[in-house]
Amino acid sequence: MRYQESSTVSGELLRQILPRVAKHGGSYVPTTYALWYEYLAGLNPKLEAAVDGRLKENEKWEQTDIEQLYEKHIDARELGSLEQFQAGLSELLKRLGEIAASSGASTAGYAKALAECEKELGSISDSEGLNRVIQSLVKSTTAVRVGTENLQREMEATRTEVQQLRGQMGALQNLAQTDSLTRLRNRRGFEQAVAEYAQGHNESLQGCSVLMADIDHFKKVNDTYGHLFGDQVIRAAAQVLQSSVKGRDLTARWGGEEFIVLLPETPGEGAVAVAEQLRIAFGKSRIRKGGKDEMADAVTMSLGVATAVTGETLEQIVGRADSALYKAKAAGRDCVRLAAPAESSVQTAAVAN
Repeated sequence: MRYQESSTVSGELLRQILPRVAKHGGSYVPTTYALWYEYLAGLNPKLEAAVDGRLKENEKWEQTDIEQLYEKHIDARELGSLEQFQAGLSELLKRLGEIAASSGASTAGYAKALAECEKELGSISDSEGLNRVIQSLVKSTTAVRVGTENLQREMEATRTEVQQLRGQMGALQNLAQTDSLTRLRNRRGFEQAVAEYAQGHNESLQGCSVLMADIDHFKKVNDTYGHLFGDQVIRAAAQVLQSSVKGRDLTARWGGEEFIVLLPETPGEGAVAVAEQLRIAFGKSRIRKGGKDEMADAVTMSLGVATAVTGETLEQIVGRADSALYKAKAAGRDCVRLAAPAESSVQTAAVAN
């Protein structure tokens, strides 16, 4: 959304935002600013009602609480804008169809006029009749030429509109599918990317592996160093994941301090090796506290791995990877666990029959 408030008003809103973040909790990141900005400016009635409800509970907010409100009342609105652009594009296409149909009708009329002229030409016996045919032919030709020129102007105008809409839709779609803190895909963006991958592979994720990664003791990190440092840790984890995966691998922030990776055509053994590389790389990373020279203690992550079988949905694979992640946590954290192989839906159906 493009905000229309003046710099003076925006400055005053920012002055009001900072103490609210300090009082109620959350991190000093764009999603938090946007939430309080729209709340204080009265731009989003549904968001205002939701925030008022949360304030009545008088509990400290976690950043995940803010992100949930942002996704529901701001992100979802941007998605609605995307739908509006899609409707606009649909209307343009309809208009183009009408223009093309009109052109087809005028062309058909011209062909009919030519046929009539040809027919009349065979029965002409004087110059007056010949002149009449010529005038009819000139009139018909002029009409179809004007129609063609109008068609070209209309097509040029609508083509410009289509290009503008396409650019705006692309920007909105990217915004709606990107996590603002890490710039990775968000959950919606990940699910969309996986769906597109499946469409190109007979609607199947068979042979793909899913990694679920979770930063260890993240609440303790926030409590010890503060939410700003917690955001640095999340961004560091995102950078490690993004730099470690290759090619068609899909990475996203699943929510809070949890991340997800899809490894296409990667069996369990290979996926575990990738997960170990991620775990080791993140464990070696050192994060500065508040931009100072002082480094924080090492932070680790745990990972769960699951490999898809025939007929298994993304939700089912993620469920098994999440269970494996839970086992990694229970085993002491800073480790990788592989989910037990799942029976394919084909095998299950055969047993049931």
